[in-house]
Amino acid sequence: MTLLTTIAAFAVTIGILITFHELGHYLVARLCGVKMLRFSLGFGKPIFIYKRKNDPDATEWAVSALPLGGYVRMLDARDPACLPIKPEDKNREFGAKNVWQRFAIVAAGPFANLLLAVLLYASIFMIGSTQPTPVVAEPPAGTPAAMAGLHAGDKILKVGDSEIKTFTDLRMEMLNKFGSTTDILVHSPNGSEVTKEIDLTKMSLDPKAKDADPFDEVGLHLNMGHPFISSFVENSAAQRDGIKIGDHIYRVGNVPVKMPKDFVSEIKKYPGKPVTLLVGDENGPTHTLEVTPAAAMDEQGNEIGRIGAAIGVDFPHTQVSYGLLKSLAEGVKKTWDTAAMSVRMIGKMFTGDVSISNISGPVTIADYAGQTAQLGILPFISFLALVSISLGILNLLPIPMLDGGHLLYYSLEIVTGKPVSEAVQASAQKIGIAALFGLTILALFNDLTRLLP
Repeated sequence: MTLLTTIAAFAVTIGILITFHELGHYLVARLCGVKMLRFSLGFGKPIFIYKRKNDPDATEWAVSALPLGGYVRMLDARDPACLPIKPEDKNREFGAKNVWQRFAIVAAGPFANLLLAVLLYASIFMIGSTQPTPVVAEPPAGTPAAMAGLHAGDKILKVGDSEIKTFTDLRMEMLNKFGSTTDILVHSPNGSEVTKEIDLTKMSLDPKAKDADPFDEVGLHLNMGHPFISSFVENSAAQRDGIKIGDHIYRVGNVPVKMPKDFVSEIKKYPGKPVTLLVGDENGPTHTLEVTPAAAMDEQGNEIGRIGAAIGVDFPHTQVSYGLLKSLAEGVKKTWDTAAMSVRMIGKMFTGDVSISNISGPVTIADYAGQTAQLGILPFISFLALVSISLGILNLLPIPMLDGGHLLYYSLEIVTGKPVSEAVQASAQKIGIAALFGLTILALFNDLTRLLP
């Protein structure tokens, strides 16, 4: 079922993002008077073609064999298949349009992806969601958060000049300040508000582990109560050995449990072997239990322990919901902030401040699509928005073969008053093909590295 969910979620993700991207090109091209020959989801040989009745242009709407992409085919004198061009269509050919129109047609694809992200984020804000407030747990000694003087219960109100409303906002702004030292406005449990300075210069974005979290190094974690058992599978190890729903877990063996991941990682170490749990209620530990986790295999083929229980946590939270106009404004802001951060991270990859192992390919996208789809509609919508932004930014990069490469040509044409020569474009295209091939291989390598033990 998980594999089917992943495949279905990936198909939906790719289908929506590509459709919106190509619709951007298509609609602006039609608006500029370009004759449209085909709109295709996927590359290669069409496996399905539909033509609308009474369409004078007989535009083909196609689904093609290779699903990882799509295209719109316009009437273009550079395409031998379009020749000869009928006299009545000469003004409807792509190359006959002025440079500003050609620029707009090409730019419309990436900007359609950014518009989609705005609409998706706006829908989340309109629907409303429960978000954890930015109240932090006690940071481990020696971490930047601890050295900044943060303590359990502190609420972060601002990072730099940016107001913080949720823990998600806090993480986003900390990523924006990656590699620098920044001020944070802190509201302490005693009621005082103090500005403190946190050093993020040593914050790492190199995903050395599958579940690497750069905030572990910073020492910033959500302030939560002790994990408790929220449910369990019938006839599971948890039920068999006497664990009850509502039991708070304080220790596994000799290891204290402060967060759900502490509990899960320790239980994994005891496949088929007994371990003592210190359990209790919200007021503190009351007794011990001995459980024997069932032996299971993880995705990498390693034997791990599982008790068949779901872990819950209590944390301070707030309801985030807005009206239509405010939701759209927040959607624009969220999209802008995410896109700006993406551009900064790309820049930091070129300077070596961010590892290129952060580049992901279709395998990782499919994996996260499946995971977010299983979490619910809002996490999946948020994932769609994030990938849509990434696709938009990627296509705006000035690499030949991408939309950004063509936009670079048109920008030079606007400045110099003459188009870039076909010879230069042909040479640049070879470089672009090599760059995209290398980027694809790197992304797939990173995908496989994350999946392999």
